[in-house]
Amino acid sequence: YRLLALDLDGTLLQRDGSVHPRDLAAIARVRAAGVAVTLCTGRLYSGSRHVAEWLDLDGPVGCVDGSQVMMHSASGSSALQLTSIHGEHALHLRELLGRREAARFFVANDRIVHDAAGALFAPYVSTWTGTLEETGDLHAHPLWQDASGLLAAIVVGQMVDIEASAAEITRELGAHAHLISFPLTRFEGLGGMVVRAPGRTKGTALQSIGAHLGIGVHEMVAVGDWFNDKPMFGVVGRSFAMKKAPDEVRALATDQVSCELQDGGVAEVIERVFG
Repeated sequence: YRLLALDLDGTLLQRDGSVHPRDLAAIARVRAAGVAVTLCTGRLYSGSRHVAEWLDLDGPVGCVDGSQVMMHSASGSSALQLTSIHGEHALHLRELLGRREAARFFVANDRIVHDAAGALFAPYVSTWTGTLEETGDLHAHPLWQDASGLLAAIVVGQMVDIEASAAEITRELGAHAHLISFPLTRFEGLGGMVVRAPGRTKGTALQSIGAHLGIGVHEMVAVGDWFNDKPMFGVVGRSFAMKKAPDEVRALATDQVSCELQDGGVAEVIERVFG
């Protein structure tokens, strides 16, 4: 295997946002042996860049579940691929999400914008970006005129409302939007939803990264812990699900990590695959 792809939250990052020393040492060893290492995360690049710097990475990384693929280096960064919802479809999505009470976070131009309704949940998404902005009126925010479009919309609300919104978006936007919805285990009765442009996943991000580096996806190992990791598990040669990953995610991985996150699961993967 020539490339190791790492999810961040729940996989590489500890609960306090740090990287376990055992993982850091193992990643340094495998890179010194000539194996490429990349990040493949739901976070924006602005919320991932510091981790790439910790690992001393130099190359493409996948962010926003594949909607944002960035070239990272110590001297700067540049966009390799941005896939967004824009124009009339973004305005239609804005109208659909405004039909119900919910905490809404709109992701555009490497920042996340929310209004007062999102303040309670802001700490949970603040790690995804270097710029979290509260505004008085989401509907009137300039992001809707941003040429780069809307990278994603994140919504938190009553699960019944999330399901109703998901059905409306699927019915009215159809192939112009991709969404996933899920219950929030920390908040009884609440659910979450992420809406992005169609056609991009962590799997397509790894295909783009591999094409840039000249590495086939069958030569890659991926490590993750959540539902958005399933697409990359489906394309790589070998995949590892973290110990506390949902059963549905674990079932798609070729292997499972046996140790807990706080004990350095990525280091276990590296030792098992690369020695």
